[in-house]
Amino acid sequence: MYPKPKQPRTLTSDPANGVFRKCNSSQIKFLCLIGLIWFACGNHFIQAETNYPAASAYKAAVKSISVDELKTHIEFLASDSLEGREAGSQGGQAAGTYIRGLLQKYGIKPGLDDEGYFQEFQGGFRNIIGIIPGNDPELKKEYVVIGAHYDHVGYGKPSNSRGGVGQIHNGADDNASGTAALLEVIQALSKHKEVPGRSLMFVFWDAEEMGLLGSKYWVDHPNIPLDQISVYLNLDMVGRLNGKPLNLFGSRSSKGLRSFAVKCNHRETGVKIRFDNAVRRDSDHWPFYKRGIPFLMLHTGKHEDYHRPEDDAHKIDYAGAQKCAQLLAQLTLDFSLQKEKPKYRNADQDILEGIDQQAKVDKPDPPRLGVAWNAEKYKQGNLLVTQVLSNSPAKKAGLKIGDEIIKVDGQSPITKSGFAALIRSAPSKIIMQVKRPKEEKPLEIPVELKGQPVRLGIEWKTDDSEPTVIVISNVLKASSADLAGLQMNDRIYEIDGKTFGTSDEFRKLATTIPLPFTVLVEREGLLKEITIQSTR
Repeated sequence: MYPKPKQPRTLTSDPANGVFRKCNSSQIKFLCLIGLIWFACGNHFIQAETNYPAASAYKAAVKSISVDELKTHIEFLASDSLEGREAGSQGGQAAGTYIRGLLQKYGIKPGLDDEGYFQEFQGGFRNIIGIIPGNDPELKKEYVVIGAHYDHVGYGKPSNSRGGVGQIHNGADDNASGTAALLEVIQALSKHKEVPGRSLMFVFWDAEEMGLLGSKYWVDHPNIPLDQISVYLNLDMVGRLNGKPLNLFGSRSSKGLRSFAVKCNHRETGVKIRFDNAVRRDSDHWPFYKRGIPFLMLHTGKHEDYHRPEDDAHKIDYAGAQKCAQLLAQLTLDFSLQKEKPKYRNADQDILEGIDQQAKVDKPDPPRLGVAWNAEKYKQGNLLVTQVLSNSPAKKAGLKIGDEIIKVDGQSPITKSGFAALIRSAPSKIIMQVKRPKEEKPLEIPVELKGQPVRLGIEWKTDDSEPTVIVISNVLKASSADLAGLQMNDRIYEIDGKTFGTSDEFRKLATTIPLPFTVLVEREGLLKEITIQSTR
Protein backbone atom coordinates (compact mmCIF):
# COMPACT_ATOMS: atom_id res chain seq x y z
CA MET A 1 0.00 0.00 0.00
CA TYR A 2 1.39 3.34 -1.05
CA PRO A 3 1.55 5.74 1.92
CA LYS A 4 0.13 9.24 1.41
CA PRO A 5 -1.27 11.88 3.78
CA LYS A 6 -4.97 11.95 4.53
CA GLN A 7 -7.24 14.15 2.46
CA PRO A 8 -8.91 17.11 4.19
CA ARG A 9 -12.64 16.65 4.76
CA THR A 10 -15.50 19.00 5.47
CA LEU A 11 -18.68 18.31 7.37
CA THR A 12 -22.13 18.26 5.85
CA SER A 13 -25.28 16.91 7.42
CA ASP A 14 -29.05 16.87 7.35
CA PRO A 15 -29.85 17.52 11.01
CA ALA A 16 -32.80 16.03 12.85
CA ASN A 17 -33.17 17.62 16.27
CA GLY A 18 -36.26 15.92 17.59
CA VAL A 19 -37.95 12.57 17.86
CA PHE A 20 -39.51 11.73 14.50
CA ARG A 21 -38.32 15.09 13.12
CA LYS A 22 -38.80 15.48 9.39
CA CYS A 23 -35.54 15.30 7.39
CA ASN A 24 -34.91 16.32 3.78
CA SER A 25 -33.84 13.60 1.35
CA SER A 26 -34.32 12.88 -2.31
CA GLN A 27 -36.17 9.73 -3.26
CA ILE A 28 -34.16 7.31 -5.31
CA LYS A 29 -34.90 4.04 -6.94
CA PHE A 30 -32.41 1.54 -5.58
CA LEU A 31 -30.17 -0.31 -7.96
CA CYS A 32 -31.76 -3.60 -9.02
CA LEU A 33 -30.30 -6.78 -10.39
CA ILE A 34 -31.21 -8.70 -13.51
CA GLY A 35 -33.87 -11.36 -13.16
CA LEU A 36 -35.96 -11.81 -10.05
CA ILE A 37 -33.54 -10.75 -7.30
CA TRP A 38 -35.06 -8.06 -5.10
CA PHE A 39 -32.88 -6.69 -2.35
CA ALA A 40 -35.58 -4.46 -0.86
CA CYS A 41 -38.53 -6.82 -0.71
CA GLY A 42 -39.84 -7.28 2.82
CA ASN A 43 -38.05 -9.96 4.75
CA HIS A 44 -36.16 -11.07 1.65
CA PHE A 45 -33.15 -9.33 3.19
CA ILE A 46 -33.11 -12.02 5.86
CA GLN A 47 -34.48 -15.03 4.00
CA ALA A 48 -32.40 -17.13 1.65
CA GLU A 49 -32.55 -15.69 -1.86
CA THR A 50 -33.72 -18.77 -3.71
CA ASN A 51 -34.84 -16.59 -6.61
CA TYR A 52 -31.33 -15.32 -7.37
CA PRO A 53 -30.86 -15.80 -11.14
CA ALA A 54 -27.86 -18.10 -10.68
CA ALA A 55 -28.10 -19.02 -7.02
CA SER A 56 -26.41 -22.40 -7.24
CA ALA A 57 -23.50 -21.11 -9.31
CA TYR A 58 -23.20 -18.11 -7.01
CA LYS A 59 -22.92 -20.23 -3.88
CA ALA A 60 -20.57 -22.68 -5.56
CA ALA A 61 -18.23 -19.90 -6.66
CA VAL A 62 -18.09 -18.34 -3.18
CA LYS A 63 -17.61 -21.67 -1.39
CA SER A 64 -14.85 -22.78 -3.78
CA ILE A 65 -12.48 -20.09 -2.46
CA SER A 66 -9.91 -22.08 -0.54
CA VAL A 67 -7.74 -21.28 2.46
CA ASP A 68 -5.18 -23.82 1.26
CA GLU A 69 -4.83 -22.20 -2.17
CA LEU A 70 -4.65 -18.72 -0.63
CA LYS A 71 -1.81 -20.00 1.53
CA THR A 72 -0.02 -21.51 -1.48
CA HIS A 73 -0.19 -18.22 -3.41
CA ILE A 74 0.90 -16.05 -0.49
CA GLU A 75 3.75 -18.32 0.56
CA PHE A 76 5.16 -18.21 -2.96
CA LEU A 77 4.66 -14.48 -3.56
CA ALA A 78 6.05 -13.61 -0.11
CA SER A 79 8.99 -16.01 -0.23
CA ASP A 80 12.57 -14.80 0.09
CA SER A 81 13.26 -16.12 -3.42
CA LEU A 82 11.21 -13.24 -4.89
CA GLU A 83 13.28 -10.71 -2.89
CA GLY A 84 10.35 -8.45 -2.02
CA ARG A 85 8.82 -8.20 -5.53
CA GLU A 86 10.11 -4.70 -6.24
CA ALA A 87 8.69 -3.42 -9.53
CA GLY A 88 11.08 -4.13 -12.40
CA SER A 89 13.24 -6.50 -10.34
CA GLN A 90 13.86 -10.16 -11.08
CA GLY A 91 11.57 -11.10 -8.20
CA GLY A 92 8.86 -8.79 -9.47
CA GLN A 93 9.15 -10.35 -12.94
CA ALA A 94 8.87 -13.84 -11.42
CA ALA A 95 5.71 -12.83 -9.55
CA GLY A 96 4.23 -11.53 -12.81
CA THR A 97 5.06 -14.75 -14.63
CA TYR A 98 3.41 -16.75 -11.83
CA ILE A 99 0.22 -14.69 -12.12
CA ARG A 100 0.12 -14.98 -15.91
CA GLY A 101 0.51 -18.75 -15.66
CA LEU A 102 -2.52 -18.98 -13.40
CA LEU A 103 -4.63 -16.79 -15.69
CA GLN A 104 -3.76 -19.12 -18.54
CA LYS A 105 -4.56 -22.16 -16.40
CA TYR A 106 -7.98 -20.73 -15.49
CA GLY A 107 -8.80 -19.99 -19.14
CA ILE A 108 -8.93 -16.22 -18.70
CA LYS A 109 -8.83 -14.22 -21.92
CA PRO A 110 -5.76 -11.92 -22.27
CA GLY A 111 -6.69 -8.28 -21.80
CA LEU A 112 -4.55 -6.90 -24.63
CA ASP A 113 -5.06 -8.01 -28.22
CA ASP A 114 -1.44 -7.66 -29.32
CA GLU A 115 0.57 -7.84 -26.09
CA GLY A 116 -1.40 -10.62 -24.40
CA TYR A 117 -1.66 -10.35 -20.61
CA PHE A 118 1.18 -7.87 -20.01
CA GLN A 119 0.87 -4.12 -20.34
CA GLU A 120 4.46 -2.90 -20.18
CA PHE A 121 5.33 0.65 -19.18
CA GLN A 122 8.29 2.77 -18.15
CA GLY A 123 10.84 0.17 -19.20
CA GLY A 124 10.39 -3.04 -17.23
CA PHE A 125 7.17 -2.52 -15.27
CA ARG A 126 4.19 -4.71 -16.15
CA ASN A 127 0.48 -4.58 -15.38
CA ILE A 128 -1.23 -7.95 -15.92
CA ILE A 129 -4.73 -7.94 -17.42
CA GLY A 130 -7.29 -10.71 -17.99
CA ILE A 131 -10.95 -10.67 -19.03
CA ILE A 132 -14.06 -12.82 -18.64
CA PRO A 133 -16.51 -11.58 -21.31
CA GLY A 134 -20.05 -10.83 -20.20
CA ASN A 135 -23.13 -12.66 -21.40
CA ASP A 136 -25.83 -10.01 -21.58
CA PRO A 137 -26.11 -8.55 -25.12
CA GLU A 138 -26.00 -4.95 -23.83
CA LEU A 139 -24.34 -5.14 -20.43
CA LYS A 140 -21.32 -7.03 -21.78
CA LYS A 141 -20.18 -3.76 -23.37
CA GLU A 142 -19.52 -2.49 -19.82
CA TYR A 143 -16.93 -3.76 -17.36
CA VAL A 144 -16.55 -4.43 -13.68
CA VAL A 145 -12.82 -3.88 -13.07
CA ILE A 146 -11.20 -5.69 -10.14
CA GLY A 147 -7.59 -5.01 -9.18
CA ALA A 148 -4.77 -5.58 -6.70
CA HIS A 149 -1.12 -4.53 -6.82
CA TYR A 150 1.39 -7.37 -6.78
CA ASP A 151 4.62 -5.43 -6.23
CA HIS A 152 6.24 -4.58 -2.90
CA VAL A 153 9.36 -2.64 -1.81
CA GLY A 154 12.12 -5.20 -2.42
CA TYR A 155 15.00 -4.78 0.02
CA GLY A 156 13.57 -1.57 1.41
CA LYS A 157 14.90 1.94 1.04
CA PRO A 158 14.77 4.85 3.45
CA SER A 159 11.94 6.26 1.30
CA ASN A 160 9.67 3.21 1.60
CA SER A 161 10.79 1.12 4.59
CA ARG A 162 9.69 1.70 8.18
CA GLY A 163 12.62 -0.34 9.49
CA GLY A 164 15.09 -2.92 8.24
CA VAL A 165 16.49 -1.02 5.26
CA GLY A 166 18.51 -3.37 3.07
CA GLN A 167 16.66 -6.49 4.24
CA ILE A 168 14.11 -8.41 2.17
CA HIS A 169 10.61 -7.03 2.70
CA ASN A 170 8.38 -9.94 1.71
CA GLY A 171 5.09 -8.02 1.80
CA ALA A 172 2.89 -10.98 2.68
CA ASP A 173 0.03 -8.69 3.65
CA ASP A 174 1.08 -5.81 1.40
CA ASN A 175 0.01 -7.04 -1.06
CA ALA A 176 0.55 -10.75 -1.59
CA SER A 177 -2.70 -11.14 0.37
CA GLY A 178 -4.72 -9.02 -2.06
CA THR A 179 -3.05 -10.65 -5.06
CA ALA A 180 -3.80 -14.13 -3.74
CA ALA A 181 -7.41 -13.21 -2.91
CA LEU A 182 -7.91 -11.88 -6.42
CA LEU A 183 -6.41 -15.04 -7.93
CA GLU A 184 -8.83 -17.13 -5.89
CA VAL A 185 -11.78 -15.00 -7.02
CA ILE A 186 -10.69 -15.37 -10.64
CA GLN A 187 -10.42 -19.13 -10.29
CA ALA A 188 -13.87 -19.31 -8.66
CA LEU A 189 -15.52 -17.17 -11.34
CA SER A 190 -13.73 -18.97 -14.17
CA LYS A 191 -15.86 -22.03 -13.38
CA HIS A 192 -19.07 -20.03 -13.91
CA LYS A 193 -18.35 -17.89 -16.96
CA GLU A 194 -21.99 -18.12 -18.03
CA VAL A 195 -23.19 -16.04 -15.03
CA PRO A 196 -21.80 -12.48 -15.39
CA GLY A 197 -23.90 -10.03 -17.40
CA ARG A 198 -21.20 -7.38 -17.64
CA SER A 199 -17.68 -8.25 -18.66
CA LEU A 200 -15.15 -8.71 -15.86
CA MET A 201 -11.64 -7.32 -16.14
CA PHE A 202 -8.97 -8.34 -13.64
CA VAL A 203 -5.82 -6.24 -13.28
CA PHE A 204 -2.69 -6.90 -11.24
CA TRP A 205 -0.95 -3.55 -10.86
CA ASP A 206 2.80 -3.09 -10.88
CA ALA A 207 4.78 -0.24 -9.27
CA GLU A 208 2.01 0.74 -6.86
CA GLU A 209 4.63 1.20 -4.16
CA MET A 210 6.42 3.76 -6.34
CA GLY A 211 3.39 6.03 -6.40
CA LEU A 212 0.50 4.14 -8.04
CA LEU A 213 2.45 4.09 -11.31
CA GLY A 214 0.70 1.03 -12.75
CA SER A 215 -2.88 2.17 -12.22
CA LYS A 216 -2.04 5.75 -13.22
CA TYR A 217 -0.47 4.48 -16.43
CA TRP A 218 -3.50 2.32 -17.18
CA VAL A 219 -6.09 5.08 -16.81
CA ASP A 220 -3.96 7.15 -19.22
CA HIS A 221 -3.55 4.18 -21.61
CA PRO A 222 -6.64 2.00 -21.02
CA ASN A 223 -7.39 -1.08 -23.06
CA ILE A 224 -11.13 -0.32 -22.75
CA PRO A 225 -12.92 3.07 -22.78
CA LEU A 226 -13.12 4.49 -19.26
CA ASP A 227 -16.80 5.37 -19.71
CA GLN A 228 -17.56 1.66 -20.10
CA ILE A 229 -16.40 0.91 -16.54
CA SER A 230 -19.28 0.28 -14.15
CA VAL A 231 -17.27 0.21 -10.92
CA TYR A 232 -13.72 -0.46 -9.73
CA LEU A 233 -13.09 -2.94 -6.88
CA ASN A 234 -9.70 -2.84 -5.16
CA LEU A 235 -7.92 -5.26 -2.83
CA ASP A 236 -5.02 -3.91 -0.79
CA MET A 237 -3.78 -5.63 2.39
CA VAL A 238 -6.53 -8.11 3.29
CA GLY A 239 -4.38 -10.52 5.33
CA ARG A 240 -4.70 -9.25 8.90
CA LEU A 241 -8.43 -9.39 9.67
CA ASN A 242 -7.89 -11.30 12.95
CA GLY A 243 -11.48 -10.92 14.14
CA LYS A 244 -11.63 -7.18 13.50
CA PRO A 245 -14.14 -5.49 11.18
CA LEU A 246 -13.11 -5.31 7.53
CA ASN A 247 -12.43 -1.75 6.37
CA LEU A 248 -14.45 -0.84 3.29
CA PHE A 249 -13.60 2.41 1.52
CA GLY A 250 -15.51 4.17 -1.25
CA SER A 251 -19.07 3.39 -0.22
CA ARG A 252 -19.99 7.04 -0.66
CA SER A 253 -18.62 7.28 -4.24
CA SER A 254 -22.06 6.30 -5.61
CA LYS A 255 -25.52 6.27 -4.11
CA GLY A 256 -26.47 2.92 -2.63
CA LEU A 257 -23.00 1.33 -2.55
CA ARG A 258 -23.03 0.78 1.20
CA SER A 259 -26.36 -1.04 1.31
CA PHE A 260 -25.35 -2.94 -1.84
CA ALA A 261 -22.22 -4.21 -0.06
CA VAL A 262 -24.16 -5.01 3.12
CA LYS A 263 -26.64 -7.16 1.24
CA CYS A 264 -23.84 -9.04 -0.53
CA ASN A 265 -22.12 -9.55 2.81
CA HIS A 266 -25.34 -10.80 4.41
CA ARG A 267 -25.98 -13.40 1.74
CA GLU A 268 -22.88 -15.55 2.25
CA THR A 269 -19.97 -13.91 4.11
CA GLY A 270 -21.27 -12.30 7.30
CA VAL A 271 -18.11 -10.38 8.23
CA LYS A 272 -18.26 -7.19 10.30
CA ILE A 273 -17.54 -4.12 8.18
CA ARG A 274 -16.21 -0.71 9.14
CA PHE A 275 -17.22 1.80 6.48
CA ASP A 276 -14.53 4.45 6.20
CA ASN A 277 -15.81 7.66 4.61
CA ALA A 278 -12.36 9.01 3.75
CA VAL A 279 -11.19 8.99 0.14
CA ARG A 280 -7.40 8.86 0.18
CA ARG A 281 -4.81 8.75 -2.59
CA ASP A 282 -2.94 5.80 -1.07
CA SER A 283 -3.95 2.89 -3.31
CA ASP A 284 -5.00 2.00 -6.85
CA HIS A 285 -8.61 3.13 -6.43
CA TRP A 286 -7.42 6.73 -6.55
CA PRO A 287 -6.75 7.12 -10.32
CA PHE A 288 -10.17 5.60 -11.03
CA TYR A 289 -11.95 7.83 -8.55
CA LYS A 290 -10.28 10.94 -9.98
CA ARG A 291 -11.63 9.94 -13.41
CA GLY A 292 -15.18 9.81 -12.08
CA ILE A 293 -15.47 6.04 -11.52
CA PRO A 294 -17.15 4.72 -8.34
CA PHE A 295 -15.08 2.31 -6.28
CA LEU A 296 -14.97 0.04 -3.27
CA MET A 297 -11.73 -1.01 -1.57
CA LEU A 298 -11.30 -3.88 0.88
CA HIS A 299 -8.55 -3.44 3.48
CA THR A 300 -7.92 -5.06 6.88
CA GLY A 301 -5.82 -2.23 8.29
CA LYS A 302 -2.19 -1.25 8.80
CA HIS A 303 -0.12 -2.92 11.51
CA GLU A 304 3.31 -2.86 13.13
CA ASP A 305 4.81 -4.98 10.32
CA TYR A 306 3.70 -2.58 7.57
CA HIS A 307 6.65 -1.92 5.21
CA ARG A 308 8.98 -3.90 7.45
CA PRO A 309 10.82 -7.20 6.85
CA GLU A 310 8.51 -8.85 9.41
CA ASP A 311 5.49 -8.81 7.06
CA ASP A 312 5.75 -12.57 6.48
CA ALA A 313 3.38 -15.31 5.35
CA HIS A 314 3.07 -17.06 8.72
CA LYS A 315 1.41 -13.95 10.18
CA ILE A 316 -1.47 -13.96 7.70
CA ASP A 317 -5.01 -14.65 8.91
CA TYR A 318 -5.91 -17.02 6.09
CA ALA A 319 -9.51 -17.54 7.19
CA GLY A 320 -9.94 -13.77 7.24
CA ALA A 321 -8.41 -13.45 3.76
CA GLN A 322 -10.83 -16.11 2.59
CA LYS A 323 -13.77 -14.04 3.86
CA CYS A 324 -12.45 -10.98 2.02
CA ALA A 325 -12.14 -12.97 -1.20
CA GLN A 326 -15.64 -14.39 -0.76
CA LEU A 327 -17.11 -10.94 -0.30
CA LEU A 328 -15.23 -9.71 -3.37
CA ALA A 329 -16.61 -12.60 -5.45
CA GLN A 330 -20.16 -11.68 -4.40
CA LEU A 331 -19.65 -7.98 -5.14
CA THR A 332 -18.17 -8.81 -8.53
CA LEU A 333 -21.08 -11.02 -9.60
CA ASP A 334 -23.73 -8.66 -8.29
CA PHE A 335 -22.19 -5.62 -9.99
CA SER A 336 -21.99 -7.63 -13.22
CA LEU A 337 -25.75 -8.32 -13.03
CA GLN A 338 -26.90 -4.90 -11.86
CA LYS A 339 -29.24 -3.27 -14.38
CA GLU A 340 -28.11 0.30 -13.84
CA LYS A 341 -24.47 1.35 -13.82
CA PRO A 342 -23.58 3.06 -10.51
CA LYS A 343 -23.51 6.81 -10.94
CA TYR A 344 -20.36 8.55 -9.71
CA ARG A 345 -20.75 10.71 -6.64
CA ASN A 346 -18.09 13.17 -5.52
CA ALA A 347 -17.31 12.15 -1.95
CA ASP A 348 -13.85 13.76 -1.81
CA GLN A 349 -14.76 16.19 0.95
CA ASP A 350 -17.72 14.26 2.23
CA ILE A 351 -18.47 13.11 5.75
CA LEU A 352 -21.69 13.34 7.71
CA GLU A 353 -21.74 15.12 11.03
CA GLY A 354 -23.21 12.85 13.66
CA ILE A 355 -23.33 9.83 11.35
CA ASP A 356 -20.79 7.05 11.88
CA GLN A 357 -19.32 9.21 14.63
CA GLN A 358 -20.10 9.62 18.30
CA ALA A 359 -23.00 12.02 18.08
CA LYS A 360 -23.34 14.17 21.17
CA VAL A 361 -26.47 15.13 23.03
CA ASP A 362 -25.93 18.58 24.52
CA LYS A 363 -28.49 18.27 27.29
CA PRO A 364 -30.96 15.63 28.42
CA ASP A 365 -34.67 15.98 27.75
CA PRO A 366 -36.63 17.53 30.65
CA PRO A 367 -38.49 14.85 32.64
CA ARG A 368 -42.09 14.30 31.58
CA LEU A 369 -43.20 13.65 35.18
CA GLY A 370 -40.38 14.61 37.58
CA VAL A 371 -40.27 12.01 40.35
CA ALA A 372 -37.76 9.55 41.78
CA TRP A 373 -38.70 6.31 43.49
CA ASN A 374 -37.34 3.62 45.81
CA ALA A 375 -35.61 1.00 43.64
CA GLU A 376 -35.77 -1.79 46.23
CA LYS A 377 -39.47 -1.25 46.86
CA TYR A 378 -40.02 -1.17 43.09
CA LYS A 379 -38.45 -4.64 42.77
CA GLN A 380 -40.93 -5.83 45.38
CA GLY A 381 -43.87 -4.44 43.38
CA ASN A 382 -44.39 -1.04 45.01
CA LEU A 383 -43.67 2.34 43.42
CA LEU A 384 -42.90 4.62 46.36
CA VAL A 385 -42.09 8.27 45.53
CA THR A 386 -38.86 9.46 47.20
CA GLN A 387 -38.41 12.80 45.40
CA VAL A 388 -40.59 15.33 43.58
CA LEU A 389 -38.71 17.84 41.41
CA SER A 390 -39.61 21.49 41.75
CA ASN A 391 -41.50 23.05 38.82
CA SER A 392 -42.19 19.57 37.45
CA PRO A 393 -45.57 18.20 36.28
CA ALA A 394 -45.60 15.97 39.38
CA LYS A 395 -45.13 18.98 41.69
CA LYS A 396 -47.81 20.98 39.90
CA ALA A 397 -50.24 18.05 40.14
CA GLY A 398 -49.65 17.72 43.89
CA LEU A 399 -47.71 14.48 44.14
CA LYS A 400 -45.74 14.18 47.38
CA ILE A 401 -42.82 12.26 48.83
CA GLY A 402 -44.20 9.07 50.39
CA ASP A 403 -46.99 8.67 47.82
CA GLU A 404 -47.32 5.18 46.37
CA ILE A 405 -48.38 5.21 42.72
CA ILE A 406 -50.63 2.22 42.16
CA LYS A 407 -52.22 2.98 38.77
CA VAL A 408 -51.43 5.11 35.67
CA ASP A 409 -54.56 5.46 33.56
CA GLY A 410 -55.77 2.22 35.11
CA GLN A 411 -52.52 0.38 34.37
CA SER A 412 -50.03 -0.91 36.94
CA PRO A 413 -46.83 1.18 37.07
CA ILE A 414 -44.81 -1.99 37.71
CA THR A 415 -44.24 -3.01 34.09
CA LYS A 416 -41.73 -5.27 32.38
CA SER A 417 -40.32 -2.31 30.46
CA GLY A 418 -40.23 -0.10 33.57
CA PHE A 419 -42.06 2.92 34.94
CA ALA A 420 -39.86 5.42 33.06
CA ALA A 421 -40.73 3.78 29.73
CA LEU A 422 -44.41 3.80 30.67
CA ILE A 423 -44.33 7.55 31.36
CA ARG A 424 -42.37 8.27 28.14
CA SER A 425 -45.07 6.64 26.04
CA ALA A 426 -48.06 7.94 28.04
CA PRO A 427 -50.43 10.55 26.57
CA SER A 428 -50.00 14.14 27.73
CA LYS A 429 -52.91 13.99 30.19
CA ILE A 430 -53.11 11.03 32.57
CA ILE A 431 -54.84 10.05 35.79
CA MET A 432 -52.67 8.64 38.57
CA GLN A 433 -54.14 6.57 41.38
CA VAL A 434 -52.09 7.18 44.52
CA LYS A 435 -52.01 5.77 48.03
CA ARG A 436 -51.07 8.50 50.47
CA PRO A 437 -50.24 8.06 54.13
CA LYS A 438 -53.14 8.97 56.46
CA GLU A 439 -55.60 8.89 53.54
CA GLU A 440 -58.21 6.13 53.80
CA LYS A 441 -58.91 5.81 50.08
CA PRO A 442 -56.61 6.07 47.05
CA LEU A 443 -56.49 9.50 45.47
CA GLU A 444 -57.07 10.12 41.76
CA ILE A 445 -54.70 12.85 40.64
CA PRO A 446 -54.79 14.30 37.10
CA VAL A 447 -51.30 15.00 35.74
CA GLU A 448 -50.37 16.92 32.60
CA LEU A 449 -47.02 15.56 31.44
CA LYS A 450 -44.38 17.62 29.64
CA GLY A 451 -43.70 17.02 25.98
CA GLN A 452 -45.27 14.55 23.61
CA PRO A 453 -45.56 10.79 24.08
CA VAL A 454 -42.69 8.82 22.65
CA ARG A 455 -43.72 5.81 20.59
CA LEU A 456 -40.38 4.56 19.26
CA GLY A 457 -37.83 6.91 20.82
CA ILE A 458 -35.18 7.72 18.24
CA GLU A 459 -33.78 10.73 16.49
CA TRP A 460 -32.43 10.17 13.00
CA LYS A 461 -30.63 11.64 10.07
CA THR A 462 -30.83 10.94 6.37
CA ASP A 463 -27.77 10.14 4.29
CA ASP A 464 -27.53 11.56 0.78
CA SER A 465 -25.46 8.58 -0.35
CA GLU A 466 -28.10 6.14 1.00
CA PRO A 467 -31.45 7.91 0.55
CA THR A 468 -33.57 4.85 1.33
CA VAL A 469 -31.93 4.21 4.70
CA ILE A 470 -32.48 5.99 8.03
CA VAL A 471 -29.47 6.54 10.33
CA ILE A 472 -30.16 6.70 14.08
CA SER A 473 -28.45 9.71 15.63
CA ASN A 474 -29.83 9.33 19.17
CA VAL A 475 -31.80 6.78 21.21
CA LEU A 476 -33.89 8.11 24.06
CA LYS A 477 -33.32 6.37 27.38
CA ALA A 478 -36.14 4.07 28.58
CA SER A 479 -37.87 4.31 25.20
CA SER A 480 -39.16 1.36 23.18
CA ALA A 481 -36.13 1.64 20.90
CA ASP A 482 -33.73 1.69 23.85
CA LEU A 483 -35.35 -1.32 25.49
CA ALA A 484 -35.21 -3.22 22.19
CA GLY A 485 -31.47 -2.58 21.89
CA LEU A 486 -31.33 -0.08 19.03
CA GLN A 487 -28.12 1.96 19.05
CA MET A 488 -26.81 5.22 17.69
CA ASN A 489 -25.52 4.83 14.09
CA ASP A 490 -27.72 1.79 13.47
CA ARG A 491 -29.17 2.03 9.97
CA ILE A 492 -32.81 1.08 9.47
CA TYR A 493 -33.69 -0.53 6.13
CA GLU A 494 -37.27 -1.69 6.77
CA ILE A 495 -40.14 -1.48 9.24
CA ASP A 496 -42.27 -4.61 9.49
CA GLY A 497 -41.01 -5.73 6.08
CA LYS A 498 -41.89 -2.40 4.46
CA THR A 499 -39.31 -0.18 2.76
CA PHE A 500 -39.40 3.60 2.50
CA GLY A 501 -37.98 6.14 0.09
CA THR A 502 -37.88 9.27 2.25
CA SER A 503 -37.69 10.41 5.84
CA ASP A 504 -41.40 11.30 5.74
CA GLU A 505 -42.29 7.80 4.57
CA PHE A 506 -40.25 6.34 7.40
CA ARG A 507 -41.95 8.62 9.92
CA LYS A 508 -45.40 7.62 8.67
CA LEU A 509 -44.61 3.91 8.96
CA ALA A 510 -43.03 4.31 12.41
CA THR A 511 -46.05 6.18 13.78
CA THR A 512 -48.86 4.14 12.20
CA ILE A 513 -47.83 0.46 12.18
CA PRO A 514 -49.20 -1.21 15.34
CA LEU A 515 -46.67 -2.30 17.93
CA PRO A 516 -44.98 -4.69 18.25
CA PHE A 517 -43.18 -4.52 14.90
CA THR A 518 -39.76 -5.47 13.58
CA VAL A 519 -37.10 -3.23 12.10
CA LEU A 520 -34.36 -4.48 9.80
CA VAL A 521 -31.16 -2.89 11.04
CA GLU A 522 -27.60 -2.75 9.75
CA ARG A 523 -24.87 -2.58 12.37
CA GLU A 524 -21.19 -2.91 11.38
CA GLY A 525 -22.14 -4.22 7.97
CA LEU A 526 -24.39 -6.97 9.34
CA LEU A 527 -28.18 -7.17 9.03
CA LYS A 528 -30.41 -8.19 11.90
CA GLU A 529 -34.10 -7.98 12.77
CA ILE A 530 -35.02 -6.26 16.05
CA THR A 531 -38.51 -6.37 17.53
CA ILE A 532 -39.87 -3.15 19.03
CA GLN A 533 -42.39 -3.75 21.83
CA SER A 534 -44.91 -1.30 23.20
CA THR A 535 -44.12 0.09 26.65
CA ARG A 536 -47.82 0.55 27.40
